Amino acid sequence: MLELKNVSVTLDEKILDNISMTITKEKGVVLGPNGSGKTTLIKSICGMLPYEGEIFIDGNELRKIKGFTKLSTNIPEAFSIGERVKDILYLYSEFKDIDEELFLSMIKEINIKDVLNKQFYKLSAGQSLIVRNALALASRPKIAILDEPFENVDAPRRSVVVRWIKEYGEEGFFVTHEIDMLKSFSNYNLYFLILGKIYGPVKVNDVLSSSIVEGEMPESLISFDINGKKISLVKGDKGLRFDSLGSLNRIYRVIPD
Repeated sequence: MLELKNVSVTLDEKILDNISMTITKEKGVVLGPNGSGKTTLIKSICGMLPYEGEIFIDGNELRKIKGFTKLSTNIPEAFSIGERVKDILYLYSEFKDIDEELFLSMIKEINIKDVLNKQFYKLSAGQSLIVRNALALASRPKIAILDEPFENVDAPRRSVVVRWIKEYGEEGFFVTHEIDMLKSFSNYNLYFLILGKIYGPVKVNDVLSSSIVEGEMPESLISFDINGKKISLVKGDKGLRFDSLGSLNRIYRVIPD
């Protein structure tokens, strides 16, 4: 179980603002535009940034946990050891209990097995992300938290990454700005991260069939604040179709200042 209670992070300015959420024996999605604090959220949960509030992993507060947390992530900072991919694989098979055979089968499936002898920092953006996704999931973690797992990945390989996310790891979430990718996770719980604040959860399937309207509506699925205005998602075609945005980065453009 992953639980956040009133978590805030300030780095020159406040990035996360009093966030509370609970992931229990499930997998979810955190959807947010660029700059909303998604990566900061992951780094905080992984103990890479100082935070106010409390973060619990299986009932234990993160600050009090020593050593292995049964939590895995794909952010680059987690793999700043070793030079070649196979060196990182060796170290993680020793210390993070990665299933080496599973990792090798994953990169073979996605047809990038030649990366093993390459230096990690010389991989293309897409190759690097795929390798990090595979490393994060090949340990079959209790909790997997993935940062933008589809960015710079071509369509055929995205479908493979979708299956990986569903198959490996018991619980956790991934963050993304890509609304189009939600269609592959229709039964997942969805949280919105907007300007450092968290909203939700709601079901992905309900959000994909909703419309964006201005104001707080009594029948809304969810409401949040953007540019000082209250925005609601409501069922049916009562406004701009939410799924027509493609990316949540466009949300600021459709809401007038």
